[in-house]
Amino acid sequence: MNYKNLYSDLTKKLENEIPITAYPIRELVQIFREKGKPITLKSKLTITSVINSGDISGIMCTVMENDGNVIACSLTHLIFDSKFQLYNDIIDYQRKRYKRINLLNQM
Repeated sequence: MNYKNLYSDLTKKLENEIPITAYPIRELVQIFREKGKPITLKSKLTITSVINSGDISGIMCTVMENDGNVIACSLTHLIFDSKFQLYNDIIDYQRKRYKRINLLNQM
């Protein structure tokens, strides 16, 4: 299966919505803190770009926090407002991606 093609539709939809507001999951908060950029689970992040990296990393996002600090992370490391029009598409992608990662880790 060509996962790059599978992820391309959502990538295009996300590109059309940039900038997008999202919130970090706990692991992303820890990464920012390790870099000396303290954020919380309630910190608003802005997605400034997205890229479809295929099966290895999935959909990657460049995110910026309020102080201008920028980091690249997976779409699976972000939480979205349920009112966001692509919310269901993102949740579906995240569920499938978690399953795919677990499968890859068992090989």
